[in-house]
Amino acid sequence: MKQKTKTFLEMEKESISYIHKNESYWIEKAVLAAVVNDLEKNEHSLENAFIDQDSSDPGGHVTQKNQMRSKFIHNVYRLGRKLSLYAKNAGDEVLLNDVDIAESTFMKSSEKEALVSCGKIIKRGYECLERVSAYDVTADELKSLSEDLAVMENMQPQIGVVTNDRKSAVRSIEELTKEARILLDKLDDGFEGMIDDQSYLDGWFAIRKIKGRPIPKEPVVPTPRMVN
Repeated sequence: MKQKTKTFLEMEKESISYIHKNESYWIEKAVLAAVVNDLEKNEHSLENAFIDQDSSDPGGHVTQKNQMRSKFIHNVYRLGRKLSLYAKNAGDEVLLNDVDIAESTFMKSSEKEALVSCGKIIKRGYECLERVSAYDVTADELKSLSEDLAVMENMQPQIGVVTNDRKSAVRSIEELTKEARILLDKLDDGFEGMIDDQSYLDGWFAIRKIKGRPIPKEPVVPTPRMVN
């Protein structure tokens, strides 16, 4: 659909270019000039809508988030392993219950659930920091993980905003394309009805990538039947 509508925009641009190269045919006809003016405004708006759509593609944001999420969860999991070892050595069943989470469990959980569990492990690390230095748990590690957690928690709302912007741009493209079709159809009527030069009309419909309206055939007058 995206490529189809971009192809339509290219056709609209070519149509406008053709109109201006041959403006002597219509420039003094106020009715046609008004429609041409509206078509130019439409083309400008449609092009901007495509720019908005391309700039609000959430794909890159989602990929970045997924990469960060995997790395972040792995780092929190490693912290959990160190805290689990300490808890087992210290016989601290409460701590062990909070931090002994398999990495696969993180990955299978919803994003919200995984981040809540990660936050709990980081918090527990801070609470027993003075007792786990021998297990390579450091303040710098906890600070870094806390900062990463804040980034992860903010990424989803940002992606939601980008996604909504893209949806809005797509709606604008659909509406502007419909408007352009109406304006082009008006010019089809106006040019055919108000311009006599057939070469101009042939060129116009060639640019429009549609066939001109067929010329109706002369009606066949039935031959009167002979009465004997």
